[in-house]
Amino acid sequence: MLLLLLFVALNSAEKNNVNETVTCDGVVFHQVYYDRQILIKNLGRPYNLVMHKYSRTLFFSQTVQNKRGVDFEIKACDLSIIKDDKNPECSIIKGVPGGYAIAYDAGNDDLYFGGHDGIYKYDFPSKQAKFFSEKGKSIWGLFIRRNFYFIEYPSQKLYVYYNDRFVEVAEAVNIEVDIFFKSKLGEVYFANKTALYKVEKLTKHPIVLSDNIIVRQIADDTFGDVYICASDGVYLEDKPYRRVKKVADIEKAFGLTFDERDNVMYSDEETIFRLLPSNKSKTCWYDYNIGDEDDRLKDYVII
Repeated sequence: MLLLLLFVALNSAEKNNVNETVTCDGVVFHQVYYDRQILIKNLGRPYNLVMHKYSRTLFFSQTVQNKRGVDFEIKACDLSIIKDDKNPECSIIKGVPGGYAIAYDAGNDDLYFGGHDGIYKYDFPSKQAKFFSEKGKSIWGLFIRRNFYFIEYPSQKLYVYYNDRFVEVAEAVNIEVDIFFKSKLGEVYFANKTALYKVEKLTKHPIVLSDNIIVRQIADDTFGDVYICASDGVYLEDKPYRRVKKVADIEKAFGLTFDERDNVMYSDEETIFRLLPSNKSKTCWYDYNIGDEDDRLKDYVII
């Protein structure tokens, strides 16, 4: 009787497994397969992802259509509550015309924005931006770590806050800068239309890490590892070879950051995703390494 019941249970389990399908539509990041969680959709090229981990609020810029034509705005989305198939509560940061640049000052827990008409500081209680500095200047980029930097548009000149005012960075006087980043170890990275560079700490001279990727954002995790979000995926510096290596294939990527648990968050043309550990890793890992590289969506029947 016991053997008969065991046979029936195994037979039933096998029938159920035959009908179970696994969809592999996630991302392999650092040789590990992750599921993609949709956070915010129906966006216009979300750039400059910055996560305020204490409030679990994601800030980013996106393109919009207005009377001027194509312009930019900055949005803030509360990720503390996420409902399936619905965008979290989001709001537009008003008072920053052409809001594009975003920087977080971790040392003082302050957030700054840049737009067509200068730099603005975010007031968390009122959720409004107030003018801070550089009236009349169009701000392309902002970065804060130990020092406060900004990139002016359209000259693409790099400035740093020094002696109560912003001055042009002497080492970058003759260099156009589109993206600037300084690691927790003090290593400097910057990118422009020509290449991705790193400034050697000893020589102070820039070296080319790559001249064949289009850099969209540079970010680091809590361990200090520096990741480069490019138009075709995510890269990591391949030390000590003065080059980068791809750690994730992402088509039309635009932004990258990390949440309060160090989960990867990235954006494509219309959507912001979060990568989460998957219980389908073994099955889907086979797809990405043995299957067709151009076919990233497959259904598997578990037998």
